[in-house]
Amino acid sequence: MARANKKQVVKILQPLDIAILTGLYEYRALSTEQIMRRYELSRWYTYKKLRILRNSRLISTHPISGYLVNQNRQGSYHRISETGISCLRKQGVPVERRADQLRINVRHLPFLLSTNDVMIDLEAYGWQMEDSRRVKAKFELNRGANVQGMLKSPRGTEYLFYMFLHGVGMKNLMKVSNELMDVSNPNYILFAKSAASYKTIVEHLSTNTSVIVQCQSLKVFPYTFAKYYLRHFDDEQNVMRFLEDFKVHDLSFKTDFKDTRRKIYDGLERIVRHEGEEKYLVNLLDTDLVKIYNVRQYRKEMYELDGRKVLLITTSMTRPMHEQLLGEIHHVDYLEIDSRKLIDYLKAIQPVPSI
Repeated sequence: MARANKKQVVKILQPLDIAILTGLYEYRALSTEQIMRRYELSRWYTYKKLRILRNSRLISTHPISGYLVNQNRQGSYHRISETGISCLRKQGVPVERRADQLRINVRHLPFLLSTNDVMIDLEAYGWQMEDSRRVKAKFELNRGANVQGMLKSPRGTEYLFYMFLHGVGMKNLMKVSNELMDVSNPNYILFAKSAASYKTIVEHLSTNTSVIVQCQSLKVFPYTFAKYYLRHFDDEQNVMRFLEDFKVHDLSFKTDFKDTRRKIYDGLERIVRHEGEEKYLVNLLDTDLVKIYNVRQYRKEMYELDGRKVLLITTSMTRPMHEQLLGEIHHVDYLEIDSRKLIDYLKAIQPVPSI
């Protein structure tokens, strides 16, 4: 009679084992797909490695639900166990929380996985993230607050961020609006996972002047587009280099350029030359509602005194919404960038290797 195969277990922790366990501790939960991408593993090897870690009781595996729309089988996610945390502690990895403190509410899981997906895409480009628990403690928010965490760009700009899935209830949106009023943080990013949620968020918040005026930026992104945009375009200088191919020439940095305007207008700091005219450039690729508010304040009588139009950078995907928000303003020119070509451009940019 053939001997039953023994389950493979971890005999000596390898660097990859420690890296995966640390990632599960920091992120609280990662899907199989996310682990495969983050650690650049083949699908076959990812399944094998996770099976061995599970056999060794270092991790636990659970079915995903509510993450993907109209799909019954949504794969699995993985959590570190108390045994796994003990192993990290023995390896000298600083750990403070227990496994039960890292447990995720089933309703919160889709938001957490969506958040982790953004961070996995951005961390190679120098972004960092603080999770929601640390952020809530830092800003003295209650545990039920909707904020998903804080993103820190390579340039050091910190954004509190929110994740909206495929449906947005007005009650939930009102709750977020109140949070934006309560927290004294000037920069926000709101991620929308569907066209419907993007439209609902923009329409609701664009009329909430009391929220907008206290923000330095309030960016609303279609979810997938954001993961490409933020890799490179959070730095406005990179946006300007990209726009040179569209014959948009930045005048602000030229030493021989004389700024003749009578008044400085909020949000209209950058002057460019486009189609033979001087214009104020406003990059709306990020649908920043603060920028939209500032353009609205540049009224017809101000334009007639100043003489410069506003050149808005938009995409074929977001232009209808931008036109709807600024439809009554006629001293605006739109430079529409093809969405697919823009994403292809951003996809081609490789991260700078860490030293």
